[in-house]
Amino acid sequence: MTKQLKLSALVAALLVSASAFAAKPGYTVDQTTDAVSRNNYGECWHTAYFDKAKEGLVECGDREAAKPVAPVAQAPKAAPVSVKEHVTLSAKVLFNFDKATLRPDAKSELDPLVAKLKAHAGEGHLNGVEIDGYTDFMGSDKLNNALSQKRADAVKAYFVDAGVPAEKVTAVGKGKADAKMTDECKAKFPKYAKNKKQNAEIKACIEPDRRVDVVIDAVKVTTQQ
Repeated sequence: MTKQLKLSALVAALLVSASAFAAKPGYTVDQTTDAVSRNNYGECWHTAYFDKAKEGLVECGDREAAKPVAPVAQAPKAAPVSVKEHVTLSAKVLFNFDKATLRPDAKSELDPLVAKLKAHAGEGHLNGVEIDGYTDFMGSDKLNNALSQKRADAVKAYFVDAGVPAEKVTAVGKGKADAKMTDECKAKFPKYAKNKKQNAEIKACIEPDRRVDVVIDAVKVTTQQ
């Protein structure tokens, strides 16, 4: 009976040893802690059957630690942004003085804008386009408001006839509301009303106020990091 008990204990010990051995094959393992046994220099003990290529442990310096996997860079996301572009057209190029009918020369100024607007509209990126007509300070408010509206309407009609969606285009006559050259030119030619030469000179001076501003509101797609 005693022999059987001893034999059973021996088998159990061998099983424990084999289990510890199997957990870290190729190394001598402390059965109580399951840690690799080390010599006085801190080096791991290898068994006679140690195969470094297959069984090497990082903790023993027999294998390199796995390198962290670099995060996969996400592709930039496309984000629509509304951008307004301002284009100023001289009324001298578009119209004869005090008139609202487009001159033949206006085509070269307006056609590039038509192409841009149609491209935006074709891509579904055109939010809208506002055409603002302006005059100089000379004349009554009533006449200037009417003239600036007619000029804005003339440019709108050109755009629409060329294929720009009518529902995207608005025309506003603003008269002399933004006549920036008034004070400067009046100071230069204080007697313009009584002098025909100076009257012509002041008209030339305030020419930048006679204009049509085109404000294009379109979506621009940008990428966000």
